[in-house]
Amino acid sequence: MTAVFTEKEKKESYATKKKMWILWFVTLGVYLAILATMITLNVVDIVSSRDRRFQMPFMIGSILLSVLYWSGTLFFFSIKFRLTSKYCKMFTEMKRGLKDRTSGKFVGIDPEIVEKEGVYFYTMVMQCAPLRRGDITQRNVLVERNHTLPPFAIGETVEIVTHANILMAYERKGFPESEIKIEDDE
Repeated sequence: MTAVFTEKEKKESYATKKKMWILWFVTLGVYLAILATMITLNVVDIVSSRDRRFQMPFMIGSILLSVLYWSGTLFFFSIKFRLTSKYCKMFTEMKRGLKDRTSGKFVGIDPEIVEKEGVYFYTMVMQCAPLRRGDITQRNVLVERNHTLPPFAIGETVEIVTHANILMAYERKGFPESEIKIEDDE
């Protein structure tokens, strides 16, 4: 079986998530240190010289700093961190969750990108045996968009391992015997 996601890729995604957390906590520390310094300087200046000339510039500076920091944090967590976190969550669920092994004929690939739980995928269409009588035989298997699409030929039999309809591994079985045409040399 050919695995779609390598162990190296999984470790790198978890390491990226950890680096993002560290980066955010470092910037939070710098932000809080700057605010504490501004407040301390303002209080010391007021107590020692009875002068409030820096009160307004410090207030405006702290407001601008807060708006910039929290806007950046909102952008960071709503886009970059969210996507990385959902990707790592997908790996965790794959490790713990149920896996489905089946085989079927490859029909084609729908290049339209779909989202499932915060991760983007292409759709691989397969013709599989129905689970029960009268059930749908077409199965849409999700392939993560940053991975190369498997090099299957239309009509080729493929055995796949999925979790929540996400392709984890595949193995090419070739074409069914009934579809192989042998030419006679006469």
